[in-house]
Amino acid sequence: MIKEHPDFFKDLDKLSKRELEIFCKKKEKIKQNPKRQKHLRGGENCYREPITENIRLVYSIEGNTIWFLIIDKHDKAYETYIRRLYSIYQKMKEQ
Repeated sequence: MIKEHPDFFKDLDKLSKRELEIFCKKKEKIKQNPKRQKHLRGGENCYREPITENIRLVYSIEGNTIWFLIIDKHDKAYETYIRRLYSIYQKMKEQ
């Protein structure tokens, strides 16, 4: 199952049509094999997927759920994903 951070859709709105098309193809590959790309430091079970040379998708795997955290320019994606990851952890604890 794939879930998105609440701000993820705002990220998608910033992408070009070409970037969105690439994202849709990569999304299918991630569903088939979520651990196929590089693991990121700082977040348990977090991975990155290059969309273009400068756009990165960062996601986390929690059990059977893949959480799409951010899709943005390289530097912004890496500086923001930890905050989004921990906001999801907080919501899960509250439930």
